[in-house]
Amino acid sequence: MYDFSVLKLSTPNINDSRKPLILVGTGSFNPITYMHLRMMEMAKDYFKNEYQVIGGYLSPVGDGYDKKTLIESSHRTTMVELSIEDSDWIMMDRFESDKPIFTPTRQVLDHIKLNVENYLKSNKNIICNVNVKLVCGADLLGSFNIPKLWSDNDMDLLSSKDNFGIAVISRSGSNLNDIISINQILTKNKDGIHLVPVDITNDVSSTKIREKIRNNLSIKYLMPDKALNYIKSNNIYKTEIPDFRNKL
Repeated sequence: MYDFSVLKLSTPNINDSRKPLILVGTGSFNPITYMHLRMMEMAKDYFKNEYQVIGGYLSPVGDGYDKKTLIESSHRTTMVELSIEDSDWIMMDRFESDKPIFTPTRQVLDHIKLNVENYLKSNKNIICNVNVKLVCGADLLGSFNIPKLWSDNDMDLLSSKDNFGIAVISRSGSNLNDIISINQILTKNKDGIHLVPVDITNDVSSTKIREKIRNNLSIKYLMPDKALNYIKSNNIYKTEIPDFRNKL
């Protein structure tokens, strides 16, 4: 049964001039890496002077996401949960991963915002507007320029500072200004797109980890040990991944 997690949610200080903020990371997490976690930490540091960061959520995609290398959400969500056990502010939300069909990112952020505000109102007697921002890499922002992949309305709501806003952590070789400049909606909403500086580079990716596993190479120190041990125990990613959705 679905249950929205609030265990690590901080209570906003109503006397603080900074507005409460929730950070949300979405993606396949196939598997989760240290970079996924570092992106959340970097975004938190970036916003801490302007906002009260009261919590963060990772939202793995559901099995309906069209990606051949995707493994079942039960494995991916378990690895995420194991990886954030030591975090005092990052939680996982299953709203997206529990659905058999693809869920647009904007709906995920709507859902998290609504649930956090309802929790604060019902359990803390605090009525406030909770800001929610998407944390992502340059590859996701670049996907806004793929025709018909995103609806114009969702792009507008996600990137607008008056609705959500995006914190972009750039991989090496990415030119975020070029991505923004060729997109009319992103250009219009550029004040809502925050380019988070990366002071310590980390180019690890889920793709590279899967390749190393298939080639019987070490992935130690590329991802949390608990997730690594789960992969070993369940013999995941050892071979080219068959599309399990053919069985659904």
